Amino acid sequence: MNNQESTPATHGDIKATCARYGFGKTTAYELLRDRKIRARKLGAKTLIEFASVDEYLATLPSYGEAA
Repeated sequence: MNNQESTPATHGDIKATCARYGFGKTTAYELLRDRKIRARKLGAKTLIEFASVDEYLATLPSYGEAA
């Protein structure tokens, strides 16, 4: 039996990121294109840094606030 705690994921592919944050693939690629979130390439796979998505979301206005 392994007593080590699992480490939370720090990166995810497009599908995992969209599922985690509730936006679509088009939005994910637009955020990448506009350099609002960061990613790494592993061969053909794009791995998005979850921390960069969290940072981007923190910059958005709260619901009901003027933009």
